Amino acid sequence: FFYVAHVTMAGVIPKAESLCYRNLLVVIKQTAFEEYSQLKLRGQAPKALRWKRLESRYKAHKKCVNDLLGILRHHQVNFSCVNRVELDRQHLADVDLVVAVGGDGTVLSSAHFLDHGTIPLLGINSDPMQSSEEKSVKNKKSDERRS
Repeated sequence: FFYVAHVTMAGVIPKAESLCYRNLLVVIKQTAFEEYSQLKLRGQAPKALRWKRLESRYKAHKKCVNDLLGILRHHQVNFSCVNRVELDRQHLADVDLVVAVGGDGTVLSSAHFLDHGTIPLLGINSDPMQSSEEKSVKNKKSDERRS
């Protein structure tokens, strides 16, 4: 069982009113580093990529995923994982909660498969932007690290 307590302005609601989930589906994004690495192996990756930055974002994402999976295992939560691009309605059978690990796109992709709110969705930003990075990309139109 996985318990989620509600947090309000007054504090945490007592455990008796917590939600209990038996089966979780963890939807995990594929990072830009992973995608571009595959292209690089085929000689198709753009040449001007900032590989070190992409790798840094990849490592932050993977740490978040590994931390989450470790917590779920520690609490003996029944869960399965699926890559965001492979997510299909068949993955939702007997699922009580969907946990989307990535960013806005992963949450939106996951929400697309949920019917009328019958399965709750929890989004986890696996690589929140640091304020120092925010300043360095403020004037750019896009940032390959944030995909």
